[in-house]
Amino acid sequence: MKVCINPKYSGLSEFVGSIPEIFSRQGELVYDARNTIKLFRINGFSINVKSFKRPILINRFVYKYIRKSKAERSFNNAISVLDKGVNTPEPIAYIDICKNRLLSESYYISIHENVEGTMREVYRQTEKESKELIQAFTTFTAEIHKRGILHKDYSPGNILYKTTKDGYQFYLVDLNRMSFGYISLLDSCKSFRRIKANDNTLNYIGEEYSKIRKYDEKICQKLIHQYNRRFWKKYLLRHPECENQY
Repeated sequence: MKVCINPKYSGLSEFVGSIPEIFSRQGELVYDARNTIKLFRINGFSINVKSFKRPILINRFVYKYIRKSKAERSFNNAISVLDKGVNTPEPIAYIDICKNRLLSESYYISIHENVEGTMREVYRQTEKESKELIQAFTTFTAEIHKRGILHKDYSPGNILYKTTKDGYQFYLVDLNRMSFGYISLLDSCKSFRRIKANDNTLNYIGEEYSKIRKYDEKICQKLIHQYNRRFWKKYLLRHPECENQY
């Protein structure tokens, strides 16, 4: 078992070490689909523990010998994101467990943030509330891109938010697929492909985003539309049951 703990949370080392043993029978279930997330309350801390689905055989080899596990990448990327001044739940630790010289289990442990929802909420808001949230989200996206942060799974469910006296505060989650460095115009506009929105909203996103990044507004809008239409055409062909969920 490989365990790496953030020195700031060294006092939680006993709890972290017990996770593989207690995870299946303790904790409050938060999410259970491809991966499982549970909430624990330990020593005054609210803690999220994410158990990644066991990889297929070839990836069990890859994550042991060639590439870092999803848990380790999540931990390292969270530190990098925080270092760049962008919010994500603070990383506590990660655990990799190998059996027969292959990765068998992995866990990512982080501080639980009390938020109001994810960007999926934009689909259930009034037009005025939706526009305000979209504007704040677009500004946030432009700012993280300016700081060289590219989230490769930038779906509404991976962007948490809460309201403050100054507006909205956003948090990035599910950080195992990211890159850092210069972000091109194409990659910038592609980031909005998972937002299910009408043409007017996409045009508004392109307008606001181009102002901050100093891009040509029409080119921005055109690329955002293209990537967005392409993504949803493919997605709804595979998942027609989701047509009315957005």
